[in-house]
Amino acid sequence: MKGLLSLLLLVVAGVAEEDLAPIIKEHPSSIVTPRNEPATLNCAAARASRITWFRDGEEVVTSSQDPRSHRVFLPSGSLFFLRVSTGKRDSDAGTYWCVASNKYGSVQSRNATLTVATLSSEFQREPEPLVKARVGESVTLSCRPPKGFPTPDIVWLRNKQEVTNSSRVTVTSAGDLVIDEAVKEDSANYVCRAHNVVGAREARPSKLTVMTPPWFEERPANLTVVSGTVVELACGGRGSPMPQVTWRRLDGKMPLGRAMIEDQRLILQQVSAIDSGVYVCEIESEAGVATATATLTVVDAPKLIQRPQDHLVLEGDPVQLSCSVEGDPEPLLLWRLPTESRSTLLLATQSNGNANIAENGQALFLNKSATDDTGLYKCWGVSNGGGVSAQAQIIVVKAHPPPVIGIGPKDQTVAPGGGVTFPCEGVSESAEPTLTWWFRPAAHLPSRRLSESTEKPRVSIAENGALILRELSVDDAGIYKCVAEASTGKVEQEAILRVSKDAVAKLPSYLPAPPSKPRVMAVTETSVYLSWLPNSHVANSTSQGYVVEHWRLGWEEWRIADATVEQESCVVMHLTPGQTYTFLIRAVNGSGTSFPSPWSDPVTTHDPEDDSITAADIRHAQRRLSRSILTLVNASAVTPDSVFLKWEFLTPVEDSVEGVLAYAVSVKGSIHLTTVYGFTTQSSYTMQDLHPNTAYTFFLVPFWRKLEGTPSNSHSLTTPEDVPVAAPSDVRVTLREDGSTLITWTPLSTEEARGKVIGYHVTLTHNGTHITETVPSAWLEARGLTNGRLYTVRVAAITGAGHGPFSAPLLMDAGPGNTQTYHDVHAVNSDDPNVIFAQAQTGWLIYLLIPLVIVMFFATLFYIRRLHQKTPPSIQHPPPTVYQDPSIYPAHHSVNMYSEQKLWRPGASGDSSMSSGLPPCPDQMPNEYAEPRLQQANETAEPYATTALLVPASPRLGRNGGYWRGPHQDPNLHVNWNAFIPPPPVFAQPATNQEHPSNCRMCIATSQYDNVGSSQQYNKPCDAASDHTYEPYSQVAPVNVRDKFPTFNSLQAKGRQKACDETHSAENKNPPHSNTH
Repeated sequence: MKGLLSLLLLVVAGVAEEDLAPIIKEHPSSIVTPRNEPATLNCAAARASRITWFRDGEEVVTSSQDPRSHRVFLPSGSLFFLRVSTGKRDSDAGTYWCVASNKYGSVQSRNATLTVATLSSEFQREPEPLVKARVGESVTLSCRPPKGFPTPDIVWLRNKQEVTNSSRVTVTSAGDLVIDEAVKEDSANYVCRAHNVVGAREARPSKLTVMTPPWFEERPANLTVVSGTVVELACGGRGSPMPQVTWRRLDGKMPLGRAMIEDQRLILQQVSAIDSGVYVCEIESEAGVATATATLTVVDAPKLIQRPQDHLVLEGDPVQLSCSVEGDPEPLLLWRLPTESRSTLLLATQSNGNANIAENGQALFLNKSATDDTGLYKCWGVSNGGGVSAQAQIIVVKAHPPPVIGIGPKDQTVAPGGGVTFPCEGVSESAEPTLTWWFRPAAHLPSRRLSESTEKPRVSIAENGALILRELSVDDAGIYKCVAEASTGKVEQEAILRVSKDAVAKLPSYLPAPPSKPRVMAVTETSVYLSWLPNSHVANSTSQGYVVEHWRLGWEEWRIADATVEQESCVVMHLTPGQTYTFLIRAVNGSGTSFPSPWSDPVTTHDPEDDSITAADIRHAQRRLSRSILTLVNASAVTPDSVFLKWEFLTPVEDSVEGVLAYAVSVKGSIHLTTVYGFTTQSSYTMQDLHPNTAYTFFLVPFWRKLEGTPSNSHSLTTPEDVPVAAPSDVRVTLREDGSTLITWTPLSTEEARGKVIGYHVTLTHNGTHITETVPSAWLEARGLTNGRLYTVRVAAITGAGHGPFSAPLLMDAGPGNTQTYHDVHAVNSDDPNVIFAQAQTGWLIYLLIPLVIVMFFATLFYIRRLHQKTPPSIQHPPPTVYQDPSIYPAHHSVNMYSEQKLWRPGASGDSSMSSGLPPCPDQMPNEYAEPRLQQANETAEPYATTALLVPASPRLGRNGGYWRGPHQDPNLHVNWNAFIPPPPVFAQPATNQEHPSNCRMCIATSQYDNVGSSQQYNKPCDAASDHTYEPYSQVAPVNVRDKFPTFNSLQAKGRQKACDETHSAENKNPPHSNTH
């Protein structure tokens, strides 16, 4: 017992000691710290009297033990390092643990490792300082961090901003920056940074340049220019880096000396035909190379080789105008006639009225000119190189001006025995005049003609027409007259000869020289401005004046317009509007009057017009329009019948252009003109109503009022194809003995096709089944058709734009193969082209009729039995009509057999809410219900339907009123009404509860559906005097009628009659009787 007690005391003492032993409350943790940086290893214990630190099994010497030590033991039990050392002789790196102890024992903590972090200053691999890549390529910037512990992390900086991973940019585990599908925005400065607890290291910057391949901001365009001009071929290259531009020529040498590059553009000076070719613009950079080509075509502008000349012709005489234009390409030559219509243009071999054009187009003929042909004729030559214009005035007159006396005789006085010369010279530019001399002694005496043959040799007439008199006597004194006569008229001038002894001889004098041909400078309604030049042999110091003479149709001689003109110009006033005048000028000095000048060109004064147009305005417009001011930039087809035109004005036109005339000349010579008013520095217009698949030449002509300028260059194109506008005609079907069928038709004309016909669609239809064949030619051999069937044939032409309309249906009877003969089948004459004729197919009809008849039979029996149960036999009048609920069928409305609600107009009298319009007679509108055949009381009731299912709307076809007959005599051939008959209605026409007006009366008519007009008659109420159109009758309930079986007609008439009797019994004393008995 004593031993047991001792053992228990020992156990209790051991437990007590164990409870008093130290306990580690905080174990040290492993740390990583940079060198020379402070660090702390924590350790805390309870009931410990002493804590000791060990490193790698050796006790740690602290500052309390060695003042030089940088290790400090803290009161809390932690070990503090003032600076972590990594020296070879004294290194703090190692495995540490702490031991807490007291008198009752000691306890050891968990181990903790102190690691000294390191980071080298040099990267193992750095990215290249300059990296270039193309857009879309993958870029990798390599980076390996410096050696260190712990292993340093890597981040990438883009322009000092940290790069984050994305779908396109990633940083690999090794430290590389990868950019997929690089874009230009990726260009930047990139830096690889490595960091750990020691710090961070940055690699040298890497500049990434993402290059954009060269691309064209502006490509050179094909050009067609006129020789002698300056050409600029544009080429704008862009990219990163900026590309270099190089020009070269593919098919020849670059014209050195005339070619230069300016702002990437190629400029060619004074181009000629040898400069035509293909030019290449090449742009190149580190990112790649791009090229663009342009074709330069240098054409010669049209040149006028021969200009038409003005003509003054007599009415009925032929006239020819010649105009020759050359160029490469060959210009299109057109003649513009002087008509109000600006579309009157003639090409080679064309004619208009009296005007005819030669085969080569270089001459215009007026075989028999008329006064209406007077006007300004223009010759236009156009090509893609430019346009030229020349004009000539043709004046057709009924008569030419009469001749004039160039130098006429003057009064003279001579001594007896002397001699004298009277000059006289006739002048005419239209006919050769004939001169004659006449003499009379006194004014009151008759004249006699002088000639060399009848007088003495002392009288002679010179070759120039002068009269020479010699050995004069007193008897020779008198009046001498010179007469100049031509086919255009005559003119005469007289002189007096005096023979006297007192005559004094005169010294000879010289007449002034004639001036130049007068030019017409301006014309108004009543005035003409003329200008001329003096004779070149007249000295400037010579003083002389001028006389202006003029003539117009109807005058027998020339008249003086102005006799006192001091300068070489004159405005002739007081002329008649709309008249043609011719002018001549004579010089005048002290010696007399000169020979006349050449006649002016005929000029016609203007008709009364807008007074706001001045001669200055006309001259200004003519001067501006006489040169080329317009160029057609482009002509492109928009639709098969429209073309977009774009043009530019070469110079500012101010107010001298009112608009442009847009011409389209087809290859067949037709002219399409559109007048476009208004203008800008760049204008456009879309010409409409052109012909598809037609070659056109387009050009423009500027105009101001009635003045037209020089045409522009031309553009030629062919409008796109369109679908045919018509169907093939004359479709014929021929059945052959071998069982095949030949289908032929007439091809379309060019105007109808509106394109190149590439084939035809041929459609064969039978009972809704379509077979379409496409053939390249205008015939089809059909094989494999089923004998005994009817087919409809339709044909349509096909162009590149699609197929056109189909021809009218043509009925084709395949027929039995062993009895078929050759024949032609013509088109069906039907108002409805959708009706298909085929063999009657009765299968579906039988399946439809059998259940329908059964259902209708039982329904009729049930209906009659129910009616007998409800109606007492003693009642002789019909009950109220069924379906009287106005909520179901409102007043004035009905539902016809097709479930269509229609408005019924109220009657002429009575309350509109209680009365309805009268139903029509059969001749007013067709009945929509089949009428039952009338039966006697002893006959068996037969079921009938109130809906027409299988017959057409009317048994008569066409307008002739005859009954329909099939297109042939085959009794088994019927109309396939199934193609157009509507589906059966859901229910029949309901009745209404409205009464009839006071003017209700009956008409007798025959149902058009009762055995084709052979049914008995029945009474229907109607208003014969009204032209209203009403809906068909409403169905009423049948009743028992004495001695006869009730029918639809009898019930209908009885119901209507009863309604009339109840409402107006006093007025209708004798209501119409029924026709059912």
